[in-house]
Amino acid sequence: MKNLFIALFAAAAASHLVSIFAVNDRVQKITKICLLPLLLAVYMSSAKNLFAAVLLAIIFDWGGDALLLRSEDKRFFRLGLVSFLLGHLCYILTLFRFTGTFNVTALMGSAAAASVFGLLVLHLIKPVKDMRTPVIVYMIIIELMSLGSLQFLLYRKDMMGAAVFGGSLCFLLSDTVLAYYLFRRFPKYGNALVMLPYILAQTGIVWGLAAI
Repeated sequence: MKNLFIALFAAAAASHLVSIFAVNDRVQKITKICLLPLLLAVYMSSAKNLFAAVLLAIIFDWGGDALLLRSEDKRFFRLGLVSFLLGHLCYILTLFRFTGTFNVTALMGSAAAASVFGLLVLHLIKPVKDMRTPVIVYMIIIELMSLGSLQFLLYRKDMMGAAVFGGSLCFLLSDTVLAYYLFRRFPKYGNALVMLPYILAQTGIVWGLAAI
């Protein structure tokens, strides 16, 4: 079953990206909604150990995907942020559970880099006043996930740790591009620049965590 779910997830991801360039909104929405349920099936069929926090993270992120289909409505956008925020918190709990000792030097350096990055992103995207606080809170949480994934990599020093860390960086890239476009104007194929790193992010994180 694992190989079947992997094939279905890969097909849904490829179809979604193709539908963006084909400007087929209906297929985009259908394939986007299918992505994380299929990834959840991949995780459940391939994980050495199933962890409730990882299952919840995927479910919350799926909820975020569904809500952001109506991101032009600020209510749905805020709920989508909350859903993804809860998903990131679940990933963070899992990462810190299996990180062991902390690399203090890397933690201080990465925290400083994250602070600079966060300020630059806020300056770049310029969120409207009533969205500034939710965006800042969300940014802090997703950066904490990246800091945790770096510690996870430094502790494990293997391919799975690299997959999780790479996935967290792809999440940062995807969310930064999405926020930039949402507070401006989406270009014709802008969704591809959001969804490709997003798919890589979820794949890397779930693949890495499935090995622990």
